[in-house]
Amino acid sequence: MKTKILFGTLLLIQFSFSQELEINELTYDDYFSDLQVLNKTIEAQHPNPYKYVSKEEQQKKQRIALNRLKKEPSYPKFLQALNRFGDGHLQYDFPEEFIDNSIMKFSFFPFPVLVREGKMFVNYKNGVIPFGNQISSIQGTSIKSILKKINEHVHGDGYINSHTEEQVSLNFPFLYSYFMHTKTTIFSIEYIDDITGLKKTIQIPAIDYYENYRRNRLAIHPVNQLEIAENIHGRYYPSKKTGVLTVNSFDSNEASAYKSYSKFFKTINIEGYQTVIIDIRNNTGGDPNIAALLFSFIVDQNFKNIFNYRVSSIKVNSENLMNDYGNPAGENEIEEFENFLYQRFNLNENIYIGNDRLKEGVLENFPPDKDNFKGEVYVITGGQTFSAAVYFAKLFKKYKRGTVIGLETGGNENTTFAGYFLNYKLPKTKLKVRIPIAELYFDDISDTNHGVLPDRIIPLSQYINYLKQEKDPEIQYILDLKAK
Repeated sequence: MKTKILFGTLLLIQFSFSQELEINELTYDDYFSDLQVLNKTIEAQHPNPYKYVSKEEQQKKQRIALNRLKKEPSYPKFLQALNRFGDGHLQYDFPEEFIDNSIMKFSFFPFPVLVREGKMFVNYKNGVIPFGNQISSIQGTSIKSILKKINEHVHGDGYINSHTEEQVSLNFPFLYSYFMHTKTTIFSIEYIDDITGLKKTIQIPAIDYYENYRRNRLAIHPVNQLEIAENIHGRYYPSKKTGVLTVNSFDSNEASAYKSYSKFFKTINIEGYQTVIIDIRNNTGGDPNIAALLFSFIVDQNFKNIFNYRVSSIKVNSENLMNDYGNPAGENEIEEFENFLYQRFNLNENIYIGNDRLKEGVLENFPPDKDNFKGEVYVITGGQTFSAAVYFAKLFKKYKRGTVIGLETGGNENTTFAGYFLNYKLPKTKLKVRIPIAELYFDDISDTNHGVLPDRIIPLSQYINYLKQEKDPEIQYILDLKAK
């Protein structure tokens, strides 16, 4: 979710250019020094760094990781020592040299996978293990143990399983190399044969970076490749009088978003469609006001569009701070942003809460759109449903507008860390980190430990069966429900 970003945006597992970095010459002291700098910076700027994992537990985990790093000073071991503490908006950006000196030398798991309900399935027609067969262990380690290990490093707001499983499904070969084994040449894979129900073990050679990229493009899931490729996409089923609106982001301006939403709903209403499916499975967020705008197309009453930000400090830690151009932030830039915070946040019991000036332009009593749809509505959620997309799902359930199909959202139901970000570059390792400095509450300021929960979850066997037919499971499930 982004309403204002200071000094740019960085993406998890994204690679960028950096100044000369002799990655092979980095020592344990270099890595340790940067970890100390990072911990200090996060404590100074993050609004609530110990919300999901206590400071004591974080320190315990980091001590274990530091022991491994001391035995093997390397960039992968350094990455394993990073504190992530349950914040999906805290993101790291690796330097280019990490690709050249590490990733290009990694060996990778031989095909993409799908993880669901703690189980792993083959997500690729490879001719060796049939597509859709369940994998029970890799290198003698159970899938349960592998997922538990990776979950320490990959998670959203808290440790919501749906988000972790979605990230593992999207990036398993990389994540296995980062956090399990970097130089495996032969993978021993145990799987359950779909036909006989018996466990079989097969040896499959590892693949390189380029072959991994190619095979990942051949994954069967997700099926809706066209919809994923666009920010907003409308699809129509005339014979079923059903329209599907896929919205992959709320990170757009009001004019362009309104144009796309209006075009879809005008068509739906003119054609007399009875059902609309809104797909936000892959929507990672954006502006909550754009989420509210979409909601206005499916309600026939005014609704409350209320959210607010909290920050722990209105002062900026300037050490290692970067600006939009990747250069050290200047005094004027820092002063300007601190003035912005000072004007828009008021101190209240040791926390700064957004005031009316911060809310300027926010329509809190939101009316329905003129082209609003009054028919049956389904919303599809999943582990990638995050930040502002969670806000949309919450509005949908709060106003009882229809049925939520899919999985628990990857983002927390009531709160997330978002809105305002600071970007830093660590001095030794050149790792870039994006730190959210605000905690956002959606209407309800209470805390929960889960996301927005679906009304219906597709049974796992039925879900895999849809995929074997190369059908989009959630869409087909809804169409089948309607046909009954």
